[in-house]
Amino acid sequence: MAQQPFGGFPPQQQYAFPNQPPARSKDSGLATVALIFSLFGLIGLVSVIPGIVLGHVAFAKARRGEAGGKGMALAAFIVGYLMIVLYAIAIPVLLNVAAKHGAFR
Repeated sequence: MAQQPFGGFPPQQQYAFPNQPPARSKDSGLATVALIFSLFGLIGLVSVIPGIVLGHVAFAKARRGEAGGKGMALAAFIVGYLMIVLYAIAIPVLLNVAAKHGAFR
């Protein structure tokens, strides 16, 4: 019988996970930026367009599994479209009120 080295304990078995794909980053930075741009639409209409575009791009990347933040990207372009609808309603209403009060005389 062979003697075990160093006190008789057998060597530890190493466990490995074969065929494991490398961990992918679930970064949602693009979705975050898109949501911020869409929310800045409350200040001005100009930032809504990049928010909608970036929201669609981030949503497509999240659906393909290239990035995280699918829900945030969805919220970004929904908020962006709602801002456009809000401006489409508010601008004519405000112009009508201003016209009734003699702002354009």
